[in-house]
Amino acid sequence: MKKCKIISLILAAVLAGTAAVGCSSGTKDQSSGHTRVSNNEELHDKEISVGMAEEANENSTVFKLNRVLESSQKDGRYIYLDVSVSNSTDKAYEMNCLNNFYILFDDGTEAHFDIRTQINAVQTVDGYTENPFEIPANGEFSGVIGGFIIPENTQSFTVCFFPTLDDMSNKSSVVKVKVDGSAIVKLS
Repeated sequence: MKKCKIISLILAAVLAGTAAVGCSSGTKDQSSGHTRVSNNEELHDKEISVGMAEEANENSTVFKLNRVLESSQKDGRYIYLDVSVSNSTDKAYEMNCLNNFYILFDDGTEAHFDIRTQINAVQTVDGYTENPFEIPANGEFSGVIGGFIIPENTQSFTVCFFPTLDDMSNKSSVVKVKVDGSAIVKLS
């Protein structure tokens, strides 16, 4: 009986190790120590590119990136998004930063929502809305959401948004907004 327990523990450890290795498809960013995973770029069939403060209309959703805000912290640059999202359907739905947004760097890697940024923003960023947030039926959500941790030396990046409506797995289209470092508003 004792032998079976030991074998079971060894097999469980091997399976856990295999899963951890298999799931780590990211690259380590040497400047910030954060892992950035590239996988959202493979999900969409349609790409809509717009500039800052320009509207993108896709999947009964109008998206606009109004501003990009930055709060420098000891573990990196915290990036927040001031957005407007309009819903032209008769059904309200929720969105969240982890599922609907990511930052794409010039080298093809990505940054995803980081909970540390939300903890910081609740206390320091005016107009911040925590995850998830609701897009009202035939209405609009406007507010500051996020955030993301980016490396200190990042000069530009692209904010990417999936207009999923009420189907969180619908990532057939992505809206992309190129952000130059000079367009980022630094918070005090």
